[in-house]
Amino acid sequence: MTDKDYNRLLESVKRKLRNKDKITKEEALSSLVSAGILDENGNHTPPYAHLGAASERLKKERNV
Repeated sequence: MTDKDYNRLLESVKRKLRNKDKITKEEALSSLVSAGILDENGNHTPPYAHLGAASERLKKERNV
C-alpha cells in the first residue's frame, strides 16, 4: 500500500465518520480488500499478517 493509497483510504473513513454514514460489514471488507490489507476470505495478506496476530493477542488478553 502506497502512502497515496493509505491517505485515500484514511480520508474515505474520515468522510464516513463525519457524515455519520453507516458502513456495512461488506463495505468495510471491500475497502480492506481494495487496500490490500485483507484477502477475499477476510484473512490478512502477508504484509499485514502482524495485524492479525496482534488482534488475536488483544482478544485473548481481554477474554473476548
